[in-house]
Amino acid sequence: MLPLKLEVMKSKLNLLASLLILLLFNSTAIFGQSMGISNVAITPDPSAIVEMRSTGKGMLIPRLTETERNNINGPATALMIYNTSTNQFNFYNGSYWAVSISGKTPYMNSETEDTFTTSSTADVVIPEMSKTAAEDGSYLILFNSKVTIPEANNTIGFSTAEAKADLSLIYNDITAIAPTDTHILTFGGGEILTPGVYLVGGAMSITGSLTLDGQGDSNALFIIRGNAAFNTSAGATVTLVNGAQPQNVYWLAQDAIGFGANTKIQGTLFSNSAAIAVGADCVITGRLLTKAGAVAFGPGTLTLPDDFSTIDFRALTNFILFTGGGGVANTGISTYTGDIGTNLGAITGFSSATVNGTIFQAGSSTTVTPINHMATFSIFKNGTLLPFTGRTRSNLKNPSDIALQGFSILVGGDTIDIRLKIDEQESDEKEVSVSSRILTLVKIGN
Repeated sequence: MLPLKLEVMKSKLNLLASLLILLLFNSTAIFGQSMGISNVAITPDPSAIVEMRSTGKGMLIPRLTETERNNINGPATALMIYNTSTNQFNFYNGSYWAVSISGKTPYMNSETEDTFTTSSTADVVIPEMSKTAAEDGSYLILFNSKVTIPEANNTIGFSTAEAKADLSLIYNDITAIAPTDTHILTFGGGEILTPGVYLVGGAMSITGSLTLDGQGDSNALFIIRGNAAFNTSAGATVTLVNGAQPQNVYWLAQDAIGFGANTKIQGTLFSNSAAIAVGADCVITGRLLTKAGAVAFGPGTLTLPDDFSTIDFRALTNFILFTGGGGVANTGISTYTGDIGTNLGAITGFSSATVNGTIFQAGSSTTVTPINHMATFSIFKNGTLLPFTGRTRSNLKNPSDIALQGFSILVGGDTIDIRLKIDEQESDEKEVSVSSRILTLVKIGN
């Protein structure tokens, strides 16, 4: 038999334990004074509803996985559990599950030595470089990684024989579009032409000014097709308005094409079988193409349209001048923006010209152009770029690492990630690699 005093103490401890169990597991309210639980007699602190003391044991609270925690229905503010998925104490702050951290500045980091390679021209999240803020606060965001941006070239193989074959396909594509109207032989004299496919029954010409009105449609199509020659008078001018675009304008002649001095015209000028001669000081935005015949140009300016055409120009997409059979001659100081070529004949007189493109002599050739390959790294918050955090690196400087730093006020649940993209350009080698990377979030204030 235990002494009476010990027996009473044991009874009190059993009672307190029972009350604690009731408090923890029974939703029925229990009213009473402060309770103390200990292996010796204690007087609980009056400010505590329950006080537990021990020199050799601890209190074990519920241990839940993150999924189990998230399945708690209507958690009370201050509800606390131990998260076995993250090995952290969590408490519900009334809005979300926060991490209970004390004693040092909270920080989170993710790191890996794995290599990640991408050729994406849109921002993609770098694997393992994503962290979710556990609590509200002001955060410093740090990222660094090794990076490899290889030297890059753009290699183009080109055959003028294949380009000549493409001329017939291009011509057939244009003439396959059904006519919508007819027109007299002469255009101009202040005339305004609306979109359509116009047939001309003879040698067509332009005198004075002609306006092509797109009527607000940037895809408005203009095809003027004659069954003989096509000429312009000196000083003839073709102007595009209201959305009309030079890449969607086509002038097709069965025979030779000739432009008087100071002509200003826009669109693709295509002879089915003969030469093209362009007088001095003409300005053309478009293309000069012929299946067979010499091309003479200059001095003047010939420029490729900025946008793609509604017609597939195949191998000739970047060409401003090409003939399937005949010489190409430049006269005087001219400026060309686009490629130039012939399948049969000599290309001469270009020593005095500025050519922003490539000149292709008859035959097959390969052009290798060095590429300034670039990659951009950025910090994103909840899928949106964090301002001023993007940094671009180029293969020309042969970088070995990349470092980003940012600052943001986050609330619990906000996600920070690092994203990467490469520039959009044709290149033999497009892949950029990162490795040995680390992302760190450091809380520096509330």
